[in-house]
Amino acid sequence: MTSVLLSRMQNLALDIPNHRSMHSAPVPRTGGWALLAGCGLGLAVGPISLPMLVYVSFFLLLAVSALDDIRHVTAPLRFAAQLTAATWIVLALPAGVDWWWLPPLVLLGGWVINLYNFMDGMDGLAGCMTAVGFLSLGAACLLGGDWELAGVCALFVLCAVIFLHFNWPPASIFMGDAGSTGIGLAVFTLSLFGWQRGAFELWFPVIIFSPFWLDASYTLFRRMIEGQRWWEAHREHFYQRSAMRLGVKKTLHLQLTLMVAASAVAFAFIGLAAA
Repeated sequence: MTSVLLSRMQNLALDIPNHRSMHSAPVPRTGGWALLAGCGLGLAVGPISLPMLVYVSFFLLLAVSALDDIRHVTAPLRFAAQLTAATWIVLALPAGVDWWWLPPLVLLGGWVINLYNFMDGMDGLAGCMTAVGFLSLGAACLLGGDWELAGVCALFVLCAVIFLHFNWPPASIFMGDAGSTGIGLAVFTLSLFGWQRGAFELWFPVIIFSPFWLDASYTLFRRMIEGQRWWEAHREHFYQRSAMRLGVKKTLHLQLTLMVAASAVAFAFIGLAAA
């Protein structure tokens, strides 16, 4: 019964190729559901305590994004759910924030959620950034003495590696909006919590995830300046243009090299700051 239900849900959430796609055959986009379910289960049974508002934020965002994977949800509703989730994360911060920090942090959260969604357009790319990014955040948390946040990061690394087994090119399953937006919210959440709890400075995750936000930000602003419908899917990101020239696997290897290099730079700055 359960397998039949999962099969039907997977068929509803097929990613049908179009002229903007990087794949040529329908692929299920439910991989993110399993990835985040694994992380959620680990958090539920592990000795990790986060404010309830954090879990409520993820539940709201995942509900809207999973619905979008099955049937289209309008952009205003998606944006409203993303900004609401980001607002609740900021309000749940352990040390709180002054009121004037709230608007910029909420907008930053909405952008991080969307940039992860924008960059999830090629086999293995978002999974690699998740594995490398959370491995780096976790290592920084260990160096900063925050074993609890390091455990959360380890969960995401483990689930991302398992997901990559099925998402490595040629992928048999995609992350989908539920996965990409959920991981984007996780990046935002752990970055702010790690910063406030003294595990690392705020610039650290900015450098770690620079391969994603630089590509997404430049492409978005250029499309806005040119008057294009920036919120729609396209093939104008650097990684997409590289994949069309070099192929998906070579581009993924190049992107993975950039991710590791960005992490090395971030840790080099930590070493310089400690010297």
